[in-house]
Amino acid sequence: MKILLMRHAESAPGFPDELRVLTDYGVASLASRPNDLASLLESVTDIFVSPYQRTQQTINCFLPGCEYQTVDWLMPDQDPEWVLSHLLEMAEDSVILLVTHMPMVGEIASLLVEGGNSLGYRFIPAQIMAIEADLPVAGLGTLLKSYTFSP
Repeated sequence: MKILLMRHAESAPGFPDELRVLTDYGVASLASRPNDLASLLESVTDIFVSPYQRTQQTINCFLPGCEYQTVDWLMPDQDPEWVLSHLLEMAEDSVILLVTHMPMVGEIASLLVEGGNSLGYRFIPAQIMAIEADLPVAGLGTLLKSYTFSP
């Protein structure tokens, strides 16, 4: 299984949090995806996205017209272990893209790669981290590559 963890692109401040939108810079950064990411994205079998406005905008700008599922278990205040429990239901040859928030995205990465014994990985806006794991459980993941975007 490959798991692509993506933090939403740069967003504007605002309230309520779930309605914050991407900045112009955030939208522009999504158009400049790294070339070596294309083949990995073509193999994606499932996409799950937080219901917050900025994550919805991120996926729609990043992969226009793609099919994805909006799920509550990717909201910022959810437990990373709960995320992994959902991934356990996926086929072992799945390539899954998760679009979520900090600190959740960093906590999921840390949990998969290190077993959760750190404060979590730091993600910049629109960063993607590719992790491979036989099973999506704590400590069994291997970090393959990290991709960053800039306009």
